[in-house]
Amino acid sequence: MTAPLCPRDATPLTPTADVFGPGTKAHVCGKCTGVLVDWNTGQQFFTSLGLSLSDLQSMVAQSAGRKPRGGVAQVTCTSCGKGAMKALVHKGIELDLCEACGAAWFDRGELERITLGKLGGGLEAKAQPVAGERSKTVGVFEMFWDCAYCDAKALLGKSNRFCPSCGAQQDADRRYFPPPGQEVAANHEYDGADKTCPACQTPNGAKANNCRSCGSPLDGAAEVNRVADRSSAAPKAAAVSPKKKSKWPWIIGGVILALVAFCLVSMFWTKDVGVTVTAHSWERTIAIERMTALSESAWCDSMPSGAYSVSRSREQRSTKKIPDGETCTTRDVDRGDGTFERKQECRTKYREEPIYDDRCRFTIDRWQVNRTAKAAGDGLEPQPQWPQVNLSRTGTSLGAEREGSRNEKYTLSLKGDDQEPYTCTVPAAKWSGIPDGHKKVIPIGVITGAAECDKL
Repeated sequence: MTAPLCPRDATPLTPTADVFGPGTKAHVCGKCTGVLVDWNTGQQFFTSLGLSLSDLQSMVAQSAGRKPRGGVAQVTCTSCGKGAMKALVHKGIELDLCEACGAAWFDRGELERITLGKLGGGLEAKAQPVAGERSKTVGVFEMFWDCAYCDAKALLGKSNRFCPSCGAQQDADRRYFPPPGQEVAANHEYDGADKTCPACQTPNGAKANNCRSCGSPLDGAAEVNRVADRSSAAPKAAAVSPKKKSKWPWIIGGVILALVAFCLVSMFWTKDVGVTVTAHSWERTIAIERMTALSESAWCDSMPSGAYSVSRSREQRSTKKIPDGETCTTRDVDRGDGTFERKQECRTKYREEPIYDDRCRFTIDRWQVNRTAKAAGDGLEPQPQWPQVNLSRTGTSLGAEREGSRNEKYTLSLKGDDQEPYTCTVPAAKWSGIPDGHKKVIPIGVITGAAECDKL
């Protein structure tokens, strides 16, 4: 099965064990260390947080219409490829849940923050880098944020801890990446992601011991929420399309549903009918095989022994991938302190070249079914016999014959109380154990007219 892709940057996800506890499985992005988990494991995790399915549904409904954090567009689930990932917010952390299959997506650090460090730690060490890729930092820039009080726009995330217009304190959840071309270089050393004061929700520097707003101790304070990575190679299917939806999928789906319903009705809609066994018949066959010269072909290194009259030709057997330059994209990573790191990530491009090998055409002697000997009869007496077989010549040379597979068929003819005829093919022991005149009430398919012979 093909590995699902990261819903943020389209990187193939890596299967990773024990992310949600011993014996659990999840998929981790080697770039952003986001985590995708199926509903079975996700449900157990949410239950451990005290959240039921109805709680999750209510949280999704409450988040409907909420502006995505960082302006990230709604994405399509890469686990099932059908449903949209719906946002839900728990303890100030925005998660994503597929409306179709229930798969849950945790952006980088969300799993660790929502469990207060119990899960998600060390994911970066577990995640495997994608083969054929290289990454380098090309710059560090300031995040932007908008003041919720005076509506001042594009304030700097690191330099403007307070609004320069009205003095309001920065809200870390309102940070976002600047539009392309409006980046402002950050000239600050990185100490770590900001911590949120548990008392007043003020963002504080990673090295702070007490809140700069209310003075509360920051021991055990959670990191601020980070904006999901922004990539220039985000999957096109992730964006919400404004195009008018076609009616054809609904029409086709309706036809398929009708066919499935018809098949189910045909299978399970029966009526009870009294039947009487009126006759027995049987048939036995033996396949007669003849040693025949056949023309075949195979790659010369796998040509069977015994082949003769061999001829060779050069044909394409497979292809090989040859490195042919690189495809480079950029990815912006929120560092959690009001700045973001811009990385250039390059993936090796490959072209395919044909691989040629020797193809052999040859003649080989093989056993092949040539004719069938058959015996048939009616009634229980005389007992069924295998047909007499006359071989033209025995041995293993060309033209020799031998007995092949044997097949037998035993049929009961029935007449229903509704005056309709029915037939049943049954095992030999049952066929010989039911006499003519035997009566039984058995289910008959209303639409198919087929008798349920196992009920005889």
